[in-house]
Order: sequence, then structure tokens, then C-alpha cells
Amino acid sequence: MPKHVARFSPGKRRSAESVRIWRFQIGFLLLFAITAVQVVWWMVDQERIADRIAADRATEFELDRDAAESALRAGQSLQELDGLYPHLEIDVGGVRVRPEARESVTRDRRSHLNQYRWEGGFFLAVLAGGVLVLWVVLRREGDLLNRQQNFLAAVSHELRSPLASLRLTTETLLLRDLAAADRRELLDRNLEDLRRLERMIGNLLETNRLEHAKVEPRREPVDLAEAVSLAFAELGHRDDGGEDIEIEVRVEDGLDLRADPVGLGTVLRNLIGNAIESAQAAGTRVEVVARRLDSTVELEVLDDGVGFDPADGRRLFEKFYRPGSELRRDKKGSGLGLYLVRSFVTLEGGEVEASSEGPGRGAVFRVTWPIRRQAARAVS
Repeated sequence: MPKHVARFSPGKRRSAESVRIWRFQIGFLLLFAITAVQVVWWMVDQERIADRIAADRATEFELDRDAAESALRAGQSLQELDGLYPHLEIDVGGVRVRPEARESVTRDRRSHLNQYRWEGGFFLAVLAGGVLVLWVVLRREGDLLNRQQNFLAAVSHELRSPLASLRLTTETLLLRDLAAADRRELLDRNLEDLRRLERMIGNLLETNRLEHAKVEPRREPVDLAEAVSLAFAELGHRDDGGEDIEIEVRVEDGLDLRADPVGLGTVLRNLIGNAIESAQAAGTRVEVVARRLDSTVELEVLDDGVGFDPADGRRLFEKFYRPGSELRRDKKGSGLGLYLVRSFVTLEGGEVEASSEGPGRGAVFRVTWPIRRQAARAVS
């Protein structure tokens, strides 16, 4: 007979958490619906009470009129009756309810109704606003939970894959006597895996530093062309091209920035590294272009690789965000690189944006830095 083996599934875990949040949302909606019905019923009941009060006052007027008529027939003077019944018109022709008295009843009824409607409407608006806030918070919590689960799965994969590769190549080097060329190839592979681990750990440390400490940029004069070359070197690629993809770098001469070297390096490594991985997966070309535009410096990193849905352009810079499901993704990354890019660019007072014409059609990441006076004097 076949054996049934219980397996842990991250997808089931996410489904259970999603169901829990979904139940909270449904519960709040039911609470809002019940409370709203009660408020509406209260408003309807108050309208009935106001109508009953108005009807009782109208009845009192009629009773007073009958009593005044009886007193008038009994010979009581008009002056005495006017003092007893100020809301009535009493003369030799008869007794009538004053029009202003009837208008007073109508006015009081309308005033009470308006008061109840405003109070009920305000309460409903506050209640709806509170439920909306809770709904948004729960949805964001669910989204953040899914992204954190994806992040854990991505980090696990990012750690497991290079470690497994390092172990395999090291065992191969220990167990076999290889030719110099083969040995060099395995060592290069080890070096690339170590760089990959170093980048991921660096991103984790930078994220923790940004979130748990007030980071003040240490601005220094930086040659952008040298910074781009250094980023390529740290990624293990040459900025004049590689064996698998074509790389073109066009940075204006003498293009200096006054920026934090660590933050600038993080921005360049993540943008260029993403473009190279994208081109290696589904393209052939990467371009890095930098130019001066009036009071800003603009850097563009372009590739013809995997691209993304244009609707994801803004969300790409959110922490942990990675389009799609982690269980069906083969692209590397932890979802922190572009978050760090936006964080460091924002610290420098710049802006960053991403655009793509769609999956499989490449992407463009554009960063602008302000040129500060110190940098402008250095360039001149």
C-alpha cells in the first residue's frame, strides 16, 4: 500500500494566514453592517418619536381650543383667556390656533430630525472610516506577511544554492587532481558564489542599519565613472563587456558627485547586478549611461532582459517585494536590493524610477542626484 507522507508546505502556511486575515476582514464587515443597521434603526425611531411629539402638541392645541371655546361660552373674559392660552387667537368670532404656533411645532420637529440625522450620519461616517482603516491595515498586514514569507523562501534559496555549489566544487577540488584550467574554472565559480553571498549579507546588514539607526550620509567628492567601474569589479564583471552579454558604459568625463561612497556603491551594485542577471536570463545587452542635466546628474541602467509588468514599476522598490509567487520563481534575489536603492537615493535627496514595456522586453532604471555647490565647484 502507498505510504502517506506529511510534508510542510509554505503555500499552505500562507493560505492559513490569509484565511485568518480574511476572517478578520469579514468579521469587521459584519460588525460594521450590524452597527450601521442599528444606527439607521435609531434614526428611524427618533423620527417616529419626533412625529409623535409633534402630533401630541397638535392634539394639545385642539384640546386647548375646545377648552377656550367652552370657557368663552361660559362668559369668561377674552383678556383672561388670552393669558391662559397664548398660542390661541380668541375673539368674538371664535377660537383658533395661531399659525405661528403650528409653524413652531413644524420647526421643532424639523430641527430634531436634522439633529438626529447629523448625529447618525456622523457616527456612521466615523464607523465607516474606522472599519476602512482596519480593513486597509489588515490587507497591508496580509501583503507584508506574504512578502515576508517570500523573503524567507528567497533567502533560504539564496543561501542554499551558493553553499551547495561551494561544497560541490570544494569536494571536487579535494577528491580529484584537475588540470590547471579546470581548477581555475572551479575556483572562479567559488569566487562568484562567495560574491553572491557577500552581496546578500551586505544587503541584509544595510537594511538593518537603515531601519534601526538614523543614517546620515557621509558626502564626499566621488568620480562617477570610477564608482561604476568599481561596481562592475565587485560584481565580478568587466565594464567593457563580458563573454555572455554585451555591456556598454557611457559616463561623461569629469562627472563628479558629492555623495556617500557606501550608499552610491550599494545603489550601483544593485542596479547593475539586477540588469546583468536580467540580461543573462533573457537578453544580450546592458547599458549604463550617465549625464549631467542642469542641476542634476542622471544615471540610467538599461537591459533587454526579463522586464516586468508596468504596473509593478512603483512596487519594485518596496521592501521584500518580488513580483509573482516565490514557489514559481527562478530569478535570484531577496527583494531588498531595490529597496536599498530607493532608501539611499532618497537620503541623497534624489529620485529613482523603474519602467518597462512588459515581461521579456527589458527594463530601464533611472536615478537622479542633485548637484550640490561643493560638487559644482569641484567640477569647475
